[in-house]
Amino acid sequence: MTKQQQEFFRKKSEEILDLMGIKTTVEFTEEDGRALVNLTPKDEADSPLLIGFHGQTLNALQTVLGVTLLRKFKEFSPFTLEAGGYRKEREEELRRRALEAADKTRFLLKEVAFPAMPASERRIIHITLEEEKGVRTESRGEGRERHVVVLPEGARA
Repeated sequence: MTKQQQEFFRKKSEEILDLMGIKTTVEFTEEDGRALVNLTPKDEADSPLLIGFHGQTLNALQTVLGVTLLRKFKEFSPFTLEAGGYRKEREEELRRRALEAADKTRFLLKEVAFPAMPASERRIIHITLEEEKGVRTESRGEGRERHVVVLPEGARA
């Protein structure tokens, strides 16, 4: 993300969050070739409001800011919006649950399905289990019902 994009992003995110009644600081770092934008509310009690139920507010804000950035600069710069360490903790939880599902699948020789989740979270499970022996993953369902299934290696789709 260029300096000009960062400044625009900072201004827009603060503008939106001010309308929500949440004063924040915006910090940019780089992680895995992707901009990581950390939103830190001035009042720590605002963190749950910023994150929302299962990260829905944070996801919606990331979508709105991504579209705004794309419209302004006519190019998409990938970024991840973080608040209160939510995404990092969620990723660790998904990795742990993916490995547990792989163990269960290998032991019972039955598929294990995860609940519906956003594409970014499904991707974490797929990547976590791509090198695991004896299991494979696939996404099933459409739209909001799309979810990951962990299957024994020889199982048919």
